[in-house]
Amino acid sequence: MSQCIHNHNFLLKSVKHPYFCQRCGQLGFGKSYSCEKSECNLFSHKECENPESLVKHPFSTKCVFKFCTYRFVRTCLCHVCGKDINGYHYGCSCNYVRRYAHPSCLAYQPTLEAFDGLTMNLHKVAPAKCLHCQDENLCSKVNGWAYVSPCGLYCYHVSCVMDIINENWKKVFMKGTCDPFQTIRDRFPADMNRMTQMATGKKNEKHRKKVATALSVIFNVLTGNPQGLVGDAKKFFG
Repeated sequence: MSQCIHNHNFLLKSVKHPYFCQRCGQLGFGKSYSCEKSECNLFSHKECENPESLVKHPFSTKCVFKFCTYRFVRTCLCHVCGKDINGYHYGCSCNYVRRYAHPSCLAYQPTLEAFDGLTMNLHKVAPAKCLHCQDENLCSKVNGWAYVSPCGLYCYHVSCVMDIINENWKKVFMKGTCDPFQTIRDRFPADMNRMTQMATGKKNEKHRKKVATALSVIFNVLTGNPQGLVGDAKKFFG
């Protein structure tokens, strides 16, 4: 149990709807600390209300995160989700690369069941385009952690997973105490098929251009056009 700033008790309980943590400002689901007075409508992540002072970086043996409560004057992005840090956070102790992360982001589970028999593992970078946002990196400054399939072809940024769950909840896709990550399992086959079709379409388009260039080469050979041959060669091998 924790004490909040307006002198009401904060109790750990299951929350049946998404919420924004009053400590870090980030989205949350499931169990959280909430004010005993429901009219206050205040919630906190477990990781923000009862934080560990030091947390090891899951992908680096040399990096250690230290818990901080101060706010940044300048814009600072989370190393994990790419979103702004506007409250409680962790800062690493590295000398050359400074990393910051929301407490809840460092608490992501190492695996995510995306489909029956398919488990995606947490990686520090996405090896392919995210099935949701269609980008490999979150932004120019942050790659973002991602859940990646064993084959490495399919992935979701952790921030996109949270966005998907929130979007589906708003559409009344989730009800009651439904497992929020069920939304990923329900949509993964469609996302995977869409990505496969896009990749196939790009391959077919590339093949079509190669064929068209090859036919142009034949035509230029027959008509004795050397400038056309040079241009076709650049297209074919470029």
